[in-house]
Amino acid sequence: MRLTRREVVVPLKETFASNTGVITEVRQEVVELAWQGLTGYGTARGADPAELDACAALLADTSPYGLRRLLARLAVAGIGPATASAVDLALHDLLGKACGQPLHRLFGLEGLAAPQTALSIGACSDEDLLAKGRELADWPILKLKFTPEDDGSRAGLLRSVYAGRIRVDGNGSWEPGQALRVAEELHRHGVELLEQPVAPGRLDDLQWVHERSPVPVWADEDCTGPESVLALRGRVRGVNLKLVKCGGLERTREAITLARAGGLEVMLGCKVESSLGVTAMAQLAPLADCLDLDGPVGLLTDPFDGLTIDHGALTLPDTPGLGAAPNPMFYGED
Repeated sequence: MRLTRREVVVPLKETFASNTGVITEVRQEVVELAWQGLTGYGTARGADPAELDACAALLADTSPYGLRRLLARLAVAGIGPATASAVDLALHDLLGKACGQPLHRLFGLEGLAAPQTALSIGACSDEDLLAKGRELADWPILKLKFTPEDDGSRAGLLRSVYAGRIRVDGNGSWEPGQALRVAEELHRHGVELLEQPVAPGRLDDLQWVHERSPVPVWADEDCTGPESVLALRGRVRGVNLKLVKCGGLERTREAITLARAGGLEVMLGCKVESSLGVTAMAQLAPLADCLDLDGPVGLLTDPFDGLTIDHGALTLPDTPGLGAAPNPMFYGED
């Protein structure tokens, strides 16, 4: 098996702002694994190029049929979760192609319904929020990104022009008392869930808000993989799982199983990214209660063709593997 990599830089349609910063483009490492005439693709924002080069030697004499053994090698070698995720996706893509089946079918999920995905609105002026609320009136679920300056009233502003379901991502913005006051304001406007109201690493504070909030509290930044799911039992309503945090599809499936066993609901999320990673995560969509898989919607161009997102409804390609293929109009550029 031969590994090659390249970086792609993807411009956004418009600036996206949140508590974690402002972005106008996204950079992703794309991994290609060649084996017996097949090519598997994987990607992750934050994958380490040096780690990916180290992975090449670990995969040289292997096949996708030994996927679990290969991922164990990466763990022993200390490969980080973002890099491991990129390789994991490429291995799963190869496995599906070798078997001639889409991954969701190999996972036994064919025919199961998937939830609709939310569409995120970044931090913006009141005027822009009203405009976006009107423009997106036919989307079933919108998610607001909040900053420390937000007191919850922006949810009311959106509600004044939008009748659908609203979720809020706090991105760890508040101290517990303030978070509870924000949650009470959100409840007035029918917000259905609040992600990560307090800074990550403060699980007692997260639990304090969860136990008092009239809006269900979910963990995002505090959920970094299967092990963290165990620590979140009883502290939140649910967890937001992302491939780059868990380390790929295999570890995400493990985290879903642990969440279910621990009485937690499951959201599958993504970053602002190309269709490759989002199509991969969407293979698990029927296992989730909520989806936040709008990553490609805000891209000006997309280096991959994959799933389609139509006003919250996801449709996966019925092709083997992940179902995402390079877009030659973008991906072929040097």
